[in-house]
Amino acid sequence: MQTFSHHFEEKANQLIRKANRLKDRSKRQFAYRAAILTIYGFQVAIPVLLGIGVGTLMDKAWPYEHFSWVLNFILLGFLVGLYNANNWFYINIGLKKTKKGGKK
Repeated sequence: MQTFSHHFEEKANQLIRKANRLKDRSKRQFAYRAAILTIYGFQVAIPVLLGIGVGTLMDKAWPYEHFSWVLNFILLGFLVGLYNANNWFYINIGLKKTKKGGKK
């Protein structure tokens, strides 16, 4: 059985391959950028939606007057999503992170 991330990577690579097969350069660049932005968006949106669900459940279980679990988990989901999306971007697009000292 495939994991969700493996399935997601296969779909992402399929979108990128389709963009690369287009003959017109401007259409190919547009499709490639659209595919990358779609992938990036889903990498961020899914953890945010999970944060909303978990936060809602925790607000019902442990309600506080001046504290919102939903808002905290939305923020946490957004940060986790950005981290995952950036890691995916650097690994699959071929960019390398620089090490300390500015050397690659």
